[in-house]
Amino acid sequence: MARYKNKRKLTLWVFVVYVLSFACYVPALLKQNGMIVPNGLLYLKYFYVCIPAMAAVFLLICEQNLKAYFTRMLSGKITIKYILIEVICMAAGIAASDCYSFIVKTDVFKNAYPTAGSLFTSCIYLLTTAFVEEIAWRGFLLERLPFQKIKSVLFAGVVWAVWHMPMWTIRNSLGMEQIVCLCIWTVLVSAVLGITYYRCRNISLTAMMHAAFNVCYLAPIQYNIAVLAAIFFAGILFFRPSASAVPKGRETGPLK
Repeated sequence: MARYKNKRKLTLWVFVVYVLSFACYVPALLKQNGMIVPNGLLYLKYFYVCIPAMAAVFLLICEQNLKAYFTRMLSGKITIKYILIEVICMAAGIAASDCYSFIVKTDVFKNAYPTAGSLFTSCIYLLTTAFVEEIAWRGFLLERLPFQKIKSVLFAGVVWAVWHMPMWTIRNSLGMEQIVCLCIWTVLVSAVLGITYYRCRNISLTAMMHAAFNVCYLAPIQYNIAVLAAIFFAGILFFRPSASAVPKGRETGPLK
């Protein structure tokens, strides 16, 4: 699949996603500021995670390109190598969380998942939402960016981080320092997911990795950034792209 040339249409997609996603949190914002809002409107926030994928699917239907894109998103083979990478990422997150638990003398996993049932439910929910997000951000946006690979990965990460702003500011009421750290974390996660997607071309794998980051990395965000940055740079040093994973129309060789 050749590089996507219609930058104007892609820019419009990002704009529409931002506007509609923010609109999902407007009722909650109004209620926080003392306005009376019907309770039914507050449920709009649950559509937030679906907006990018819905906008992507709508555009693909208009272009009569839906089947081709979904075939593309799921075309790669998930090999033992990629499963091992995911296991390493999960183990690093669990280890970092355990170290933090030991330092502060509290069990962050027990606090987050008090029962096996809550852990199972969280895993299913986070895997589902991760798959929906991956349809939009890796399967759609990353495929269409007209830059070289590493620029595309970083650009997609920045766009994805900005998309999280309504959730961080309105739902979670976070301060600027926390938001900055979360932006760095989100770009790093996006880089890992983006490079993985370039290697294997299967959003099922990136969705599993995405969910694993949400489930396993429970230490404060500063710890997680350090751990994931180490994994990311180690991966750049030790892993090279597979020739079979490089699509037609994109340059071969290392990410650049």
